[in-house]
Amino acid sequence: MSDYIKTLSQQIEHLKKLGLAVPDEEKALEILSDIGFYRLGFYTFPFEKKYPVKAGRDHVFKSSISLETVLRLYYFDFDLRQILLKYISRIEIHLRTTIVNYMSAKHQNNDTWFVDEKIVSPGYCRTFGEIYDRVRLSPYIKWHHHNHPCKYAPAWKTLEFMTIGEMLDLFDAISNVSSRLEISKAHGIRSIKTFDNYLTAVRRVRNRCAHGGVLFDYVASEALTTKGPVNLSSVPDRTNLKGAVAVIKYLTGIVSVNRLADMEQELRQLIDKCKDNDALYSAIQIASGLA
Repeated sequence: MSDYIKTLSQQIEHLKKLGLAVPDEEKALEILSDIGFYRLGFYTFPFEKKYPVKAGRDHVFKSSISLETVLRLYYFDFDLRQILLKYISRIEIHLRTTIVNYMSAKHQNNDTWFVDEKIVSPGYCRTFGEIYDRVRLSPYIKWHHHNHPCKYAPAWKTLEFMTIGEMLDLFDAISNVSSRLEISKAHGIRSIKTFDNYLTAVRRVRNRCAHGGVLFDYVASEALTTKGPVNLSSVPDRTNLKGAVAVIKYLTGIVSVNRLADMEQELRQLIDKCKDNDALYSAIQIASGLA
């Protein structure tokens, strides 16, 4: 929006000079002291005259844009992150459970198969200690080592404390292609490459949500494949939030059709709440493709 302005009052005056309507300055002071001038700028961009052009951005607002509209986009983004995190958590748990159940059944006499160079890549085994340094901080893993003198806790305990990104790395490190294919098929996906593509998209959205990143204008650095079960016929949907949400919906449906219905209802209700404000609804539609 501009270089940093020292006082909250100066920030408000600057926004007003750019054409933003600020009818309640006391409320505006509260908003800026809470959200911050810089972070608020992420949510003013869709309401600027030059949007979506970033080159030569002068931050001048379109006519009739109020601080309330900007704030509603901010809270839409916040609520959207909470909804997606909830269902991504279900996907993450299902992925972990599928890998543990399949691989542990296949290697019943090896409860630490995840560090066996005959089962996973030697490179992964060599670096796993770095992951385990964090895993063993869990009080549950500490209790295991207190009672069982061993280097690693068994798979069904260790993997429980690995992130979705670490789980995907482990999946990629499994040497047996047929094992990876069976895990993919358990998610309704008959291609390892597509499975990787989908889970990478989920991981990126999950990280954006978990760290409070701006979500409504999410653009993926890697396009989603058109060859999987999710219909992504539109080119923009392969990189925008709508496409990523379509993948999250698909994988949620694999976990539970009831949870998918819940997710769709929550998203619809969230978007419908924005329909009374044309500028807001249009910004969401253009940036994310969701509306």
